[in-house]
Parts: sequence; structure tokens; C-alpha cells
Amino acid sequence: MDESAAVRGAIRDFIEATTAYEVCGTVDDGASAIQKATERRCDLILLHLRAPISDSVEMASLLRSKLPHVKVVGFSSVELGSQESQATAFDAVIAKQDGLSKLVETLRALMPEPPRTATNSPG
Repeated sequence: MDESAAVRGAIRDFIEATTAYEVCGTVDDGASAIQKATERRCDLILLHLRAPISDSVEMASLLRSKLPHVKVVGFSSVELGSQESQATAFDAVIAKQDGLSKLVETLRALMPEPPRTATNSPG
């Protein structure tokens, strides 16, 4: 989830090109994230953290309460304090400046990567 379609597309393309994960979809708001994750049985939600950070933390908590089985990862352009980071419903928080490779490394740490098949291998 990110408000920028270009950012959503770039992240999706990178994940699909470098991993065997299937991206369930992209959305620009929290209500759509909950609906899409429920409909498509997503395993993980990537949530852009933005100022005010309390809004993003509240969204993560809402996602966690509605979809307790789903991993929630924050991808942040704003800095979280260590106390804030530990007190949230996020499974992980990654700084955007750490890059997409760090994001993929974190995704792999949180959930096993499915084996590549003919339908999900880059083509």
C-alpha cells in the first residue's frame, strides 16, 4: 500500500523479478488493503509509513486486528524511534533508503519463498 502508483509498480516489479513471491495486488489506502488482502488471502501487507506516523501505526494495528494471520511490514520514508517501532503491530519496519534488496531480504526472513514454477518465474 502506497499512495504513489509509480512506487507501487516499482516495488511490485522488483519483488516479482527477484523472487518467487506472487504480489496479490497494490492499493493506495487502508480500506482497500484490508479488502484485497481478505479477498485474495494475502500472506503479507507492505504498508508505506508516512507522517503523521501515528496514522500508519493505527492502520497497522487495524490490519493486525482484522487479519491476524497476515504479516505487516512497514516501508518507511520517515524515521521511527526504537520505542515507537517496538510498540507497533508491524512484523518489521524497513527504511526506504535501505533499498528494495533489504526489503526482499526482510520478506524472505518473515516467510518462506515458494519454489519458482512456470507460472511465477520471470519471463
